Amino acid sequence: MAINNITGSPVEGENFFGRENELKSAWTHIKKGNSLILSAPRRVGKSSFAKKLISYAEEENWNTLEINLEEIQSEQKFVELFVEKLQAENWWKKNLSSVGDSLSQLLENIKTSVSYGDTTATIEWKSRKPDIYTKLKKLLNHEQHTLIMVDEVTILLNGFLNTDKEIGIESVEFFLNWLRGFRQVKGTKIHWVFCSSIGIDNFTNRHNLSYTFNDIKSFPLAAFDPETSVDFIKELAKSDNLPLDDEIINLMVHKIEWCLPYFIQVLYFNFQNLVTTYNKPNDSVTLDTAYQELIDSKELNTWDERLTDYQELDEYARIILTNLSKIKPGAKRDALLELLHTKINDTVKAESYLNKLLYMLKNDGYITDMPKGKYGFRSPLLRDFWFNRFAK
Repeated sequence: MAINNITGSPVEGENFFGRENELKSAWTHIKKGNSLILSAPRRVGKSSFAKKLISYAEEENWNTLEINLEEIQSEQKFVELFVEKLQAENWWKKNLSSVGDSLSQLLENIKTSVSYGDTTATIEWKSRKPDIYTKLKKLLNHEQHTLIMVDEVTILLNGFLNTDKEIGIESVEFFLNWLRGFRQVKGTKIHWVFCSSIGIDNFTNRHNLSYTFNDIKSFPLAAFDPETSVDFIKELAKSDNLPLDDEIINLMVHKIEWCLPYFIQVLYFNFQNLVTTYNKPNDSVTLDTAYQELIDSKELNTWDERLTDYQELDEYARIILTNLSKIKPGAKRDALLELLHTKINDTVKAESYLNKLLYMLKNDGYITDMPKGKYGFRSPLLRDFWFNRFAK
């Protein structure tokens, strides 16, 4: 069965491609009692990978729960979503008799704490929060094998900071410690998979909260290797009955180089659309056109938009990236420090910002270590997009 070219959304079932060895390794870690952070830049396929792990758990009759926090900005909304997702699960309904009263009381507490005006509601929530979180932790049976997938957790954490400027970081720390306490219940059989398009590692490191995740194994997901990338393109072409010779396929892989599934999919889509819709030749010239269309399009905008989550470091991240987009071989650390010095008239602060930014930009997939001690864009495609958008 041919796979469908679904871009931007997690894929499931027959549309999931590759990563067999990584899936086996991750599932083995989970069965041994570990929780995982899927450690990878955006567009690597973390959500799709996590959903595949959920299907593995269901095949072995585990309880499963999927929570996507992309639209959630407050603690109250998180608790409401958590309970809502629980109530939708069949395995939960079977256990409802033993926790019915606790659930009713929890829902009543949430309802009461948000039923006043904004200021009163905030005070009410703060007074009830510890009790509500304690009850929430007790709702699940820690003696039953359960896998909980939490997607876009860092968006929620940033929401805490944006919603309450005064004590936002306290709310973040409370929440992360609650999750940590949940995971550390003695003998628990509840395991977690965390993934986020904004790096959890970056967030916790930046706010000195790395300890809240030090009990979770970081599981890296890499880009596809060249052989897998070739096979993936062939499967996509098969689904469209599009004849592609090896030269065109290899050129696609060469152009992308850092072969994230999403990069492959959007370049292939542009090429396929030009050939089948606009009757362009099935050749390298059309592929060049498809590539240019891609770096001119909105498909890579997320790499620009997500930098706003760097907050006070956003401006300086852009300075570094714009400079590196002009220099294909990359630049040395001293050159980047000198670049920041033009904006920051404080040597210690400039050093500190550069150290953080190099860590964060590498962790998020923007840059990588280059030969001769230099830093450069990890992806030629991303470099060309950045140069085209911000440096021309």
